[in-house]
Amino acid sequence: MEEVLRIAILAAGDFPIHWRPIQALREAFFIICCDGAYRAFRNSAFNHQEFVVIGDGDSLTADEKRELGDRYIPVAEQEYNDLHKALTWVVSHFPPDTTHVTIVGATGRREDHTLGNLAHLADFASQLPLIEMLTDHGRFTVTHGTRHFQSHNGQQVSLFAMTPDTEVSTEGLRWPIEGRKLPRWWQGTLNQALGDHFSVCGRQVLVFQAYNAV
Repeated sequence: MEEVLRIAILAAGDFPIHWRPIQALREAFFIICCDGAYRAFRNSAFNHQEFVVIGDGDSLTADEKRELGDRYIPVAEQEYNDLHKALTWVVSHFPPDTTHVTIVGATGRREDHTLGNLAHLADFASQLPLIEMLTDHGRFTVTHGTRHFQSHNGQQVSLFAMTPDTEVSTEGLRWPIEGRKLPRWWQGTLNQALGDHFSVCGRQVLVFQAYNAV
């Protein structure tokens, strides 16, 4: 079995404070920093890690670009945001099936950026099977078919169907869903796990698991 490479992507939202995303940064083999997050990254305790900075450079000064040297990877096009550019770079540089990608710092500040970043998570899940997004409150992952999740009794769970016509089914949640479409994002929210595991079946379903039971 090939060793799993742990890659962390630091986006330009709120810098994480919860220990789980912080731990993901500490344990990462390699960090990809969106250019808007570089100053926070540089001022943090993680700048000893192997890293690159990716983006169109609009958030970097000329001095910072010189300071970074070859660590700065400019991508000038404006069709996609810097998180998309970072994920594209990961796909082209690391073996997808053995690369565990954790996105942190992708929420907060602006809600439109948060929604866009969640959509990028769903889009890249087919190319990067071991991908997740950690916030200061919980973990987002994506289903493609049936996926089983470790959990705990009472864990708060919400589901968001990124493809509205997909049929979603669950096992192990307090309020089960059986072959139901969830065209509105609120329709799969505020559920709870009944034990130490649950499963979700559906195409491109975002699954949110809060860190602690309420």
